[in-house]
Amino acid sequence: MPLDTLNVDPEVFFRVERSGQPLVVYECKLEGVPCGMFMEGTTGAVSAHLRGHGITGPGSISTNCPWVGCSKTLKRGGMTRHILTHLGVKLRCSMCGVVKCRLDLLRAHIRSSDSCRLACVDTVHGPEGRFLVPTGWTAAHQV
Repeated sequence: MPLDTLNVDPEVFFRVERSGQPLVVYECKLEGVPCGMFMEGTTGAVSAHLRGHGITGPGSISTNCPWVGCSKTLKRGGMTRHILTHLGVKLRCSMCGVVKCRLDLLRAHIRSSDSCRLACVDTVHGPEGRFLVPTGWTAAHQV
């Protein structure tokens, strides 16, 4: 079975190769600018990708979401979080399993719950996430 080729930023590729661990990436679906790139589903990676498309400026300016099929108007400062909802990326409390769509909401849950105070944040990957695997990696490498 042939493997798909994923177009990612070289820094992401080298990080995966160095770590020897797979990474989940998502296809950019910004309307009118099909770049063909895949990006990580993290706030920093999505924000950098949006800057690469020229989506910058004051966070208080209202703008339309550039994602294919979305017509929502929002503040530019909330665009990264909004794009993460399109990717389906969520966060889970490692102690109780509660799932939130934003890190600030999950951290508030962890702070307010005595039984979850020692919890870690687990990422729940979106349904369209694709694995970027290091060269020579097999399922036997999984821990």
